[in-house]
Amino acid sequence: MNLPVSPEPTVNDFESHDHQLRLRRSVVEPLAIACVIVVLVISGVVALANIRDLQENRLLVRHTNQVLSALREVESSVMDAESAQRGYLITADQAYLAPFRAAVINAESSLDLYAQLTRDNPREQRDGVELRQLVEERIAELEFVLAMQDEDGPEEARLAVATDVGKRTMNRIANKADQMRQSVADLLTEREQLASHSYQSGRTTSVLSTLIGLILVGGVLYLLQRNRRKAEHAAAVLSKTRERLQLALDAAEMGSWNIIPATRELIGDAQFERIFGFEPGQVTYQGAIDALHPDDRSRVEAAIAAAVRPVDPQPYASEYRIIRPDGSERWVLAKGAAHFTGTGTARILSSFDGTITDITQRKRQEERLRQSEQNALAASQSKSEFLANMSHEIRTPMAAILGYADVLLGHLRDPDNRNCVLVMKRNGQHLLELINDILDLSRIEAGRLDIDVEATSLPQLVADVQSLMHVRADQKNLPFHAEFEGSVPETIRTDATRLRQVLINLIGNAIKFTEEGRVTLAVSYDADERLVLFSVRDTGIGISPEQQQRLFQPFSQGDSSVTRSYGGSGLGLAISQRLVHILQGEVCLESQLGEGATFTVKLPIPATEDVHLIEPDLVSFTREDEEAPTQARALACRVLVVDDRRDVRHISQHFLEKAGAIVSTAEDGGEGVEAAVAARDSGSPFHLIVMDMQMPNVDGLQATAQLRSAGVQEPIIALTADAMKGDREKCLAGGCDDYLSKPIDHSKLVRMVAKYTQDVSLHELQHLRRARAAELRSTLPN
Repeated sequence: MNLPVSPEPTVNDFESHDHQLRLRRSVVEPLAIACVIVVLVISGVVALANIRDLQENRLLVRHTNQVLSALREVESSVMDAESAQRGYLITADQAYLAPFRAAVINAESSLDLYAQLTRDNPREQRDGVELRQLVEERIAELEFVLAMQDEDGPEEARLAVATDVGKRTMNRIANKADQMRQSVADLLTEREQLASHSYQSGRTTSVLSTLIGLILVGGVLYLLQRNRRKAEHAAAVLSKTRERLQLALDAAEMGSWNIIPATRELIGDAQFERIFGFEPGQVTYQGAIDALHPDDRSRVEAAIAAAVRPVDPQPYASEYRIIRPDGSERWVLAKGAAHFTGTGTARILSSFDGTITDITQRKRQEERLRQSEQNALAASQSKSEFLANMSHEIRTPMAAILGYADVLLGHLRDPDNRNCVLVMKRNGQHLLELINDILDLSRIEAGRLDIDVEATSLPQLVADVQSLMHVRADQKNLPFHAEFEGSVPETIRTDATRLRQVLINLIGNAIKFTEEGRVTLAVSYDADERLVLFSVRDTGIGISPEQQQRLFQPFSQGDSSVTRSYGGSGLGLAISQRLVHILQGEVCLESQLGEGATFTVKLPIPATEDVHLIEPDLVSFTREDEEAPTQARALACRVLVVDDRRDVRHISQHFLEKAGAIVSTAEDGGEGVEAAVAARDSGSPFHLIVMDMQMPNVDGLQATAQLRSAGVQEPIIALTADAMKGDREKCLAGGCDDYLSKPIDHSKLVRMVAKYTQDVSLHELQHLRRARAAELRSTLPN
């Protein structure tokens, strides 16, 4: 992986930063000593010149010394300002700002003093103005760098210091000061010529100049020592910080790394070495690249390239495999960030730093979880297939049992015999309800339960439930009625079939566990919470707190005595609760042992849905199928019944022939295809085919596909056990036109045969098939 290189890289890790501090001290200290020596040399020259030049007059000498002192004070103040600025840049200590401001004020005061001392000398006045401009320019440069430190950070400030602008300004100040001192020296020479008697005063001035130089040396040495102590303190703080950071990385079992593009050097700590399996001190950039797993290398290099690009760099975070020197494979998580110098398109990578963590155990755990999930999915699939097979195997004989019970009821006239058959039929229907409950629970657990949400008349739904449950309540001579408490929505969007199933189950339980008193279904609307409330209240045996904790668990009732006394599978409440949850609602229970119970179903109405409130009269709503008895329809058609179970074939044949149809039968799909094609070729085709979906040899879907391929376009009604979600869609997608589940409702079978042989034309049927095929294609992925 080639990384762009900065000509002057900035190292961001602690070791490189500490190295820069030491390098900066090794350069600055000799430079400061050299400056002191230069100042001392200049002071000595001036002092020797003053011995000769300042003999004329003590006052003139004193005046000249004051001028020189002002010049020195100006230079010293500028140097103090530079020193304070440097200290702040190195340590970011706010305490350096006060000396800096004091030095700036002192420089301005010294310039004012110089202007006052030289007010009688126009040339020196001009020189003072120029010196003031240079000093103000240098102070402005120092303040600009300080502002950059606060606004853009230390790296940008240090880059600004590294430029030669400040040095050139300082050289100009020194040159100007030298020029001004030379001018004063010339003036003193002239005065020496005029006043030779001031020689002794010149000697005194020389001594004083020497003392001033020594004081200056001492001051500079003191400042250097103080700066050295502060630098050592800053280094100690950095060292402690580095130790704390390393402890944190070690505790998190994370390694740190730093890449310097200028030298292609990779610096990794001990944890980095342990993760990669490197020997101590053997970490190299190329070694780390070579350790990448071949299948992951291109992806890692792409992530690094995105992280180090100057324009819009991306955060670096990558999970990949490495191969250690011993051949073992490990998963690692690497995170990092790139650092740049410059701005805009001129930005250049200066360093790339980050951390690395061994995530091998986590990856292994994820793999175990994925395997567990696959096993769970396989088990769920096996369970679904088992339920489908068991549904078929149980529902098929149930179809024969209930069908022949209906046949017997049509032949028997003796009340005792009819009662025996009715007992058989009721128990068969009870067994069928139990099967349906088990399948419903399995559908819900597998997430495959059909929910058909549509606008539903709330008063009509309550009226339907009331008419259904009155019969069961009358069997126990138990009063039951439904009522509306206040205004309720006229319509709600829900699955009416599933909501009706929940209410019937709750009311059925209330009736079952109530021996005397009453059962009430109360419907109300909470406008504040936008909730429709269905409350089923009874005066039955009640439920204890201990029983309530396991009440909604599958195959569980209050206790064993409840099962012995009242029967039941314990599935009803579990299914009801889960159905309500699917409908986005909740079921609440309030009960005390011996004082009855109240189950409340709360269904929310979306905030975006308009609510039209009414005060319905329940008496005016009756079930449509109760208004007039259903008339049996006469058939005049030829029907082929294909089923591998002899009982199902015969019972279906019996009811269809009783309705007037001519019926032929076939034992499996292959025989059914042969019979249908032969009938068509003979000129007497079947008008409709009833096809079982689950048969040996050739099943219903295969037979349907063969019939459609052979050009048989007559309607086909599918028979299936209806075990799980998707059976109906699978049958329709396979070429069938409608769907019946076992046990067969024979009156429904007759009505469906009449519909497709008398009410729906073949042209309409083909149009419906094309529409279903287009809808199916639209749902397939591109």
